[in-house]
Amino acid sequence: MAGLLTRKDREQLYRWIGKECHFILLYKLRSNGGNSEMFHGLCDGKGPTVTVFYNTDNNVYGGYLSESWKRNKTWSTDPTSFLFQLYSNGKWRAKKFPYIRDKGNTFWGGVDHGPWFSDLHSFVKTTDRISNYYSLDTGDLFCGSRYDMAGEDAQTIANGHNNVTDLEVYMVNERLDTTWREPLEWNMQFFQELKSTIAEYEPFEEVKITQTNILLIGQVGSGKSSFVNTINAVFKGEISSRVCTGGRSNIMNSLTEHFTKYQVRDRATKRNLKFRICDSQGICDSQGTYRNTISWIKDQDLISMLDGRQPNHYHLKIYQVASGTEQGFVKEPTLQDRMHVVVFVIDGSNINTVSEQLIRKLKEVKDVVANKGIPHLAFLTKIGKICGLVEKDVSNVFMSESIERAVDRVAGIMAIPRNHVFPVKNYEKETKLHLNMNILNLEALRRALLLADDYLENQSHEEQESAQKLNAKD
Repeated sequence: MAGLLTRKDREQLYRWIGKECHFILLYKLRSNGGNSEMFHGLCDGKGPTVTVFYNTDNNVYGGYLSESWKRNKTWSTDPTSFLFQLYSNGKWRAKKFPYIRDKGNTFWGGVDHGPWFSDLHSFVKTTDRISNYYSLDTGDLFCGSRYDMAGEDAQTIANGHNNVTDLEVYMVNERLDTTWREPLEWNMQFFQELKSTIAEYEPFEEVKITQTNILLIGQVGSGKSSFVNTINAVFKGEISSRVCTGGRSNIMNSLTEHFTKYQVRDRATKRNLKFRICDSQGICDSQGTYRNTISWIKDQDLISMLDGRQPNHYHLKIYQVASGTEQGFVKEPTLQDRMHVVVFVIDGSNINTVSEQLIRKLKEVKDVVANKGIPHLAFLTKIGKICGLVEKDVSNVFMSESIERAVDRVAGIMAIPRNHVFPVKNYEKETKLHLNMNILNLEALRRALLLADDYLENQSHEEQESAQKLNAKD
C-alpha cells in the first residue's frame, strides 16, 4: 500500500514537526474503505500521526497530532497539534496553522468517526465513493475556532468543499541520531553466545538449588504467556504454542487461570534449563465496562505465590483466598520453592492511556514484592505497535524515541530504574523465527536471571550471617 506524499511533502512536514521523522502509512481511504471502525483499528494507539486530505481540486491539506487517535468518546486537547496546507489547486503553497493557546479541544476520539479535528472533519461511521471521490464532512471546515488560520479559510484552502479522492493517515516515528541505550550485536555469533550463556546458566552455586524461579505478573493480554512461548520457541528452534494465549469472550477473565511453572527444554542438548518461568493470572482492568474495577488475586495469595507455597498448576481464584490446606500446598517452603525474581510484563501499545486504577494495582503489587526483598524488573511488550520501524525490524529498538518514551513511562509508573525496563517482542503473527527478535528476548531473559542470582547471593550471605551469630551464642 503506497502513500501519495512526496519527498518534498515529507521534508516540509519534518520542519513543521521540528525533527526528522519516518512516516509509516497506517490507513488509506481508497484501499481500506471509508469505515470508522477500520480507521480506529488501524490507527488507534499509534502515537503521533499526520492525516492528509487530497481534494478533488488538487488541494492537499491535513492535520498533525502528537497524541494517539483513540475511541474514548470524548474531545481531547493536543496543544502541539496543527493543521496545514501543502498544495492549492495543484501548486505548492505550504502553510502551517498552529493551535491557538488555551482555545480548548482539538480532536474527537469516537469509534463512529474517522479522523476528526476541531476545524477539519472527515466522515461519520461510513463514507462511500461517489464516481471518483468521497464527499466528507464540511462542518467547521477551517473555521479558525481552534487553529490560527492567518486569514485563510475553507475557500482559500479547499475551494469551499471537502470532496476528496483519497485520505491517508501516517504514523510519525521519530528516530534519534544516537541510541538511547547501548545497542546489542544483531548477528548470529552474538545470538549463539547469548543462547549458550542461558543454556549453560546455573543458579548461584553457594545456595545449592537446582532451578531459579522467574514470576511473570501483568495485566490481561500484556503478553506474559506469549513470552513463555517465545523463549520456548528459541530453544526449540521453531514457533511454539505450549501456553494458550489470547483472551476470553468475558473480558473480566484472564485466559491464564492457573499458577504454572514452565520448564524450558533445549532441543540441542535434550535437557531442561536451570530456570522455570512461572505464569500467573492476568490483572484485569475493566475500565468503562464493569464500574472501573480491578480484578486479580488477593494479596494473601500473592504472598503465598512469592513464598513458594502454591503448588504447580494451582487454580488461582479472584474472589477466594487459598486456605493453604489444599492438596499440594507447601507448608514449609525452602529457597528452592520461592520466587527469585519478578518480571512485570507491561503492554506498550496502551502505556499512555493505562488507567489510574491499574497503575495503583501495579504499584501495590510491586510494594509487596519489594518488601519481600525480591528483585524486580519490567518487560515492555508489543513494541511494534509503538514504532513502525521496530515492527519491521527490532534492531531499530534502541534508535526509536517512541520506545524510549515508553520505557521512561514504565520506569515512572513502576518507580524502577530505566535500566530495569527491557523492550521485548513476542512471536505472534510470525510463522518463522527471526534472529533479531531472538536476540532481544534472550537479552531480557538474561537480565532477569542476573537479578535472580543477586537475590540468591543475598540469601546466601544472610544464611552465613545467621549461622555466625548462632555459633557466637554457642
